[in-house]
Amino acid sequence: MPAPPPVPGCRIGELLGQGATGTVYAGANAQGEDIAIKYLRSSLSDDSEMVARFRREASVCQRLHSEFIAQVVGAGRTEQTYWIAYRRLHGETLADRLRHELVLDAPALAPLVEHVLQGLAVAHAAGVVHRDIKPANIMLERTESGDRACILDFGISKNRAAQGSADRSGTWQQSLTSATATLGTINYMPPEQVGGSAAVDHRADLYSVAVVAYRALTGQLPYVGKSQAAVLHAKLEKDARSLAKATKTAWPEPLEAFFRQGLARNTAQRFRDAEGMAAAWRSASVGPVPELESLRRLSADSEESENTVLEGS
Repeated sequence: MPAPPPVPGCRIGELLGQGATGTVYAGANAQGEDIAIKYLRSSLSDDSEMVARFRREASVCQRLHSEFIAQVVGAGRTEQTYWIAYRRLHGETLADRLRHELVLDAPALAPLVEHVLQGLAVAHAAGVVHRDIKPANIMLERTESGDRACILDFGISKNRAAQGSADRSGTWQQSLTSATATLGTINYMPPEQVGGSAAVDHRADLYSVAVVAYRALTGQLPYVGKSQAAVLHAKLEKDARSLAKATKTAWPEPLEAFFRQGLARNTAQRFRDAEGMAAAWRSASVGPVPELESLRRLSADSEESENTVLEGS
């Protein structure tokens, strides 16, 4: 792989990861602080939609200040390549954690869900809807006091205060908030997002958090199907599976009630805001839950069919 383009004032280190749209390198800024530099693939530099998403990610994160949101420390363009520099987070994504642990125990999961909701509270107060909350977009940063969850990737976020208008550089909205566009990840998006991402509000993010918590707690998804179309149809027509139905074992009623509200198809029946959802989660997640190893065995048994949808979404 060719060497990454230089970034002014930064030293670039080893490759940390790569995906379909970009690559991430370790680095250090002029003050010697650890950073992670994310590059948009040069082959996408002429793709106006991908460039708009990339610039949006930088612009949104630069104005959201929370320890539970990945912090951008710089962004720009060099040698025809766009880049974003983040404060480096040492750890793994929740998706990676679930890939090898399958299920998290309730005491470990409880603060992580609260962290995500605290980060979303800051974003929503600023008029920003993330629209793609999922395990791969939640980083578990290792700290002296334990894991801290940080929200990543605001590339398809929506600025409610500026919907339909341009950002300071004139490129934010474009086709990204088209009324007919469906953006997000099938398993974690709410029913209203299926028909058009532009129509969603902050309660879409709260629904996605409920799916994340459900998946991490049980090893299952609230909706399953043999295809994305089947999952979409179920989301539009049916209520989410109860915890008991998904795991074939009894769960405390406060947790069942939390997920009934968090995964309500009607937005008016969901939690009103992230703070209220966090308070409800604190109350619901303290009781006894089914034995962890039995949930792991059940998750392993269903993993192949689940990944038919999970990995392709």
